[in-house]
Amino acid sequence: MKRKLLYYTSILFFSAFSVNAQTKSWTFDDTSVWPVTGVASGGPAVVRDLLGCVPITGTSTNYFAAQASTSIAYSDATSYTSIVKTGGGGAATNNMPTVRYFYFDVDGAATVKVWFQHGSNAASANRTLFLTNGTVEITKTNVAGAAKGILEGTSTGAGRLYLYADNGMYISKIEVTGANVTTPSLSVNDFKADAASNVYTNGKLVFVSNVKSDTQIDVYGISGVLVKSFKTGSDTSFNLNTGIYIVKSKSAEGTKSVKVLVN
Repeated sequence: MKRKLLYYTSILFFSAFSVNAQTKSWTFDDTSVWPVTGVASGGPAVVRDLLGCVPITGTSTNYFAAQASTSIAYSDATSYTSIVKTGGGGAATNNMPTVRYFYFDVDGAATVKVWFQHGSNAASANRTLFLTNGTVEITKTNVAGAAKGILEGTSTGAGRLYLYADNGMYISKIEVTGANVTTPSLSVNDFKADAASNVYTNGKLVFVSNVKSDTQIDVYGISGVLVKSFKTGSDTSFNLNTGIYIVKSKSAEGTKSVKVLVN
């Protein structure tokens, strides 16, 4: 009887795990979500189907424009007929991108996989696609002119992840497994490309980085109860008990709310 109970408990546990750990992917073939006009340069960041897109400042062309392409085949035998263009290279400071990048929030350790192609001809210099958590480079993949690549890396915990390239790339697919994607929609003043602090976890420690000025940190439990509140003028870290929290950072540069999982 005890063995049978253990067996059923195991089934329930793994069933719950498989439900909670969803796979999220973007293939950019739905023009109602990914229009061919892309994201206006100099405009605000946008969130489309839980994927944040931050353009370049100033006046230029549109970015993250979707388009149909001839079928692009990859080394893992997959192929895709739609792409989204980065519209040029991004930039980053200490692994925190500032322009032309994607971002998304995850509620736990996640494996990210990206199918992409160099955005120019074979005579062009190599280009690199980067995946970071805003502080640490998780992985990068370099491809020669016109070549295709598959980037794959795993984050260590909940928080925001960033994807950017050092020059123009064509992105066929982005896939996240092992965690749920929880990117919030943006309100009018909730985001500036180079602004709000980065928040992420490692074990029971919560890290706040990219602090540029006095920053108010408020931590809420999943029920909405305030559990911790303080100000900091520099990068910091603090302990929390196991659980799911919303960490809100607010400064002169901007406001950001991030769901984190502490375990």
